Amino acid sequence: GRPRVDVVVQTAGQFRDLAASRLYLINKAVRLAAQTEATVEAPNVVAASVAASERALKARGLSPAQARRLASVRVFGGANGAYGTNIMEMVESGGRWSEDSEVARTYLSNMGATYDEGDLWSQYTEGVFEAALEGTEVVVQPRESNTWGPLSLDHVYEFMGGLNLAVREVTGQDPDAYFNDFRSAGNAFVQEAGEAIAVESRATLLNPKYIADLAAGGASSAEKFAETFRNTYGWNVMKPEVIKDSLWNDLHEVYVRDR
Repeated sequence: GRPRVDVVVQTAGQFRDLAASRLYLINKAVRLAAQTEATVEAPNVVAASVAASERALKARGLSPAQARRLASVRVFGGANGAYGTNIMEMVESGGRWSEDSEVARTYLSNMGATYDEGDLWSQYTEGVFEAALEGTEVVVQPRESNTWGPLSLDHVYEFMGGLNLAVREVTGQDPDAYFNDFRSAGNAFVQEAGEAIAVESRATLLNPKYIADLAAGGASSAEKFAETFRNTYGWNVMKPEVIKDSLWNDLHEVYVRDR
């Protein structure tokens, strides 16, 4: 009795390799949902989205049969079997690009391979990923470990941030971004990305006790600081509104002026 919600799943290489059967099931579920009869109380957004994708793909020059087959694929990952997005070095070298659309297009090319049965496993067809992302309003990242956060792990801005930038490139609108936080099994909750980043920055980079404990270490501690600063910059590229100017000002006060 609930409205169907259309989803796109972005998989990293490790999950793709370990859970191929689950990826098949996700695509099968989308196809089944698209065939479900719509009602006034429960409109079938999945069916409407698949139909829109099919029209978009035919407009790009795909044959009707190709467009129909690819329109319902909703699992995408690295092209040519790649494990990452190959955008981190590009993002963190600001001199290598002038418009964030360049980063977005690189992400779409590198992460736009379909993952479905048969010859659609790891197949890249230009425009299919973009067609699936049309109309995307929300990007969600699961979080289940206390050992990393949105600032401390580069893969978070790489994948979640990269997908956010790709959606903005395709739709012209910045999607909302949330973490599904499963770190406490009995107290799962949803947290807005900007809030999660603010909490981590206060708990780590701007926390005197954290700084003192980490500064007592060696080269690995220095690299941990450096990586977290780089990741903060990465988020600033991918989703600028979640990195407030006040955070940069505070980091400057603490680490440059030694407050």
